Amino acid sequence: MAAATNTNAAGTVAPKTSVVSGALPEPVGTGHETVDPNATGMGEADATGSAGIDGWTIFWLAAGFAVFVFLWKKGYIASFRKFIAETREQLYKSTWPTRDELKQHIVVVMISSVLLGVFTVFSDKIVRFIVWDLLMGSGSSS
Repeated sequence: MAAATNTNAAGTVAPKTSVVSGALPEPVGTGHETVDPNATGMGEADATGSAGIDGWTIFWLAAGFAVFVFLWKKGYIASFRKFIAETREQLYKSTWPTRDELKQHIVVVMISSVLLGVFTVFSDKIVRFIVWDLLMGSGSSS
């Protein structure tokens, strides 16, 4: 929709009102260009001229601030800061394994996991044989 413009005595350009009831006139720049809200990346709120923060955003910001103030007054923020400081202190006191030690530990864990898996499978096979074949006298379905 292209809005017609009027030039007043001072030389400024003012938009004419639209013939469609309730429609807003297009934004006017220098009078030589046409502004398309979709082409400039403006959202629906900016295109209609109602810029600002909506009610839910204000509500959640106020709720977050209220929770922060409550936690601060109860002393939870200070105790959390103390917890972080003590945790850092303990981590600096810790000794960490070297790369070679870490590789050795990984190999030990992997071998232990495989051996435990093999032991579990064979134990299951033996118990199944004892229960189904020897005690019940019938073959298993698998």
